[in-house]
Amino acid sequence: MRSVDSVVSRVAQQASTWKALDARSRADILQSCRDGVFAVAEEWVKESCEVKGIAMDSSMAGEEWITGPAIVLRHLRQYRDTLLRGGCPHTKEKHGVDGWKIKAFPLEPWDRILFPGLRAEIYGKTKVPATALTLGAGGCSVVLGAGNVTSIPPLDILWQLLKENRVVIAKLHPLQSFMRPLLERAFAPLHAAGFLGFVDGDSAVGEDLIAHPKVDAIHLTGSEASFRRIVKIPAVEQKEISAELGAVSPVIVVPGVWSKSDICFQAEQLVGMMLLNNGFNCNSPQLLVTARDWPQRQEFLQAIRDSMQRAPARVAWYPGASQRWSRFLRHYQASAPPHSAEQTPPLLLADIPAEEAELALREEAFCSVLVETSLPASKAEPFLSAVVSFVNQQVYGTLSCTVIAAPSTPKQALQDAVEQLQYGTIGVNIWAGLGFALASLPWGAYPGHTKQIPGSGMGVVHNTLLLDSPRNTILRGPFRPKIKPMWMPQHRRLHILGQRLLAFEHDPSWGRLLRLLPPAILG
Repeated sequence: MRSVDSVVSRVAQQASTWKALDARSRADILQSCRDGVFAVAEEWVKESCEVKGIAMDSSMAGEEWITGPAIVLRHLRQYRDTLLRGGCPHTKEKHGVDGWKIKAFPLEPWDRILFPGLRAEIYGKTKVPATALTLGAGGCSVVLGAGNVTSIPPLDILWQLLKENRVVIAKLHPLQSFMRPLLERAFAPLHAAGFLGFVDGDSAVGEDLIAHPKVDAIHLTGSEASFRRIVKIPAVEQKEISAELGAVSPVIVVPGVWSKSDICFQAEQLVGMMLLNNGFNCNSPQLLVTARDWPQRQEFLQAIRDSMQRAPARVAWYPGASQRWSRFLRHYQASAPPHSAEQTPPLLLADIPAEEAELALREEAFCSVLVETSLPASKAEPFLSAVVSFVNQQVYGTLSCTVIAAPSTPKQALQDAVEQLQYGTIGVNIWAGLGFALASLPWGAYPGHTKQIPGSGMGVVHNTLLLDSPRNTILRGPFRPKIKPMWMPQHRRLHILGQRLLAFEHDPSWGRLLRLLPPAILG
């Protein structure tokens, strides 16, 4: 306990000071933090690439620029703008018997250029207006950081500070120990004032930290097993807990008449979603659900295999990846593609009957494995009717789900199905994982989980509009986007795009926006 007591005491005593700080003062702090993040960004990306075995001058390094400091800068900017406005910008808020609905993307003038055709709506749980900018009761919280994506801990910290109104002590995952000095520099105004502190150490130190009597709340991004260990600690029983715990994230492919280029594009996009960060994302597709009698099903599956074979090799840097990958391989009696000891090449396990797919339906692989199962249908409407109950009832987790449907899909049937899906973020013709990055959208599980049955967790993060009581988000994009998605595995200029996006998010301008277009369009 002594190893954490001084940090907790220093931060906890600043809780009332932070709570009393007005919106303008907080916005000024966030502006300084934006400069701090930009100043450490190159070192941040270099260290992250080293952990993941990525060359700094390779296209894959773009993932670290974008999913690391660029995303954090976007959130800091949007939180600052919300505070300066005094809440959500004027936008249409509709109320119905089940709650509210609000347009949350696009909001800024350049959103339509960066993401042409993309739109998103947030749905709320109550009839209470969503845009009141109400804050939490305050106190002192602990953030237990994830180890897979470097932006997760700082974004969790910001949510606790800005919406929950709490000062924060963060314990970073051992894989991200290099981030502590960088975050202390980046968030220097918060750290120097005692609103934010950091603790290093093993799991015993973490248990001392969350059990500390001056800690009021805990937020975890991690596994359900970690969550269950935490709630068993007696001193934690009375503390407020929020969490994002991962899931088996499905991709639903609605049958239709696709051109050959449609099949190639959607296969390539699906493989890219799966391989971003080598599958070490809670929103990485793990389950592919198709219509068994769709005439183009086998052609689509072969296009996925072909894309996997072309994809650049990656290092299996996250602990346990090789064991989890091999477990799925053995369970489904599949042959391993050629690979070196430090790799887990992308794997499609196709034609797995639903009654034999329990491992894939209930256990998060957290590596580059995609299991395909099919439901007995050939047309869109019966398939959509069956697939909603299948994923809602039989697939573990409620974090995110992606639906791919051609423009010819019956619109009402698609709309009805999407609205019945019980996931925190749903993407229609766009990877639901993009919802993590857009900042204005809440990120978290579908409501209804408890400490006893935690599922994908409780509560949300991000949500830079600071909306109250969000239920879930639906993103909609074009079937064939005009700009190549950044997660496409053959993106050749992603490192250039990432660095230019960082500069844009630090200081947006039309000139910096135009510099983004060549690497984004040419890919």
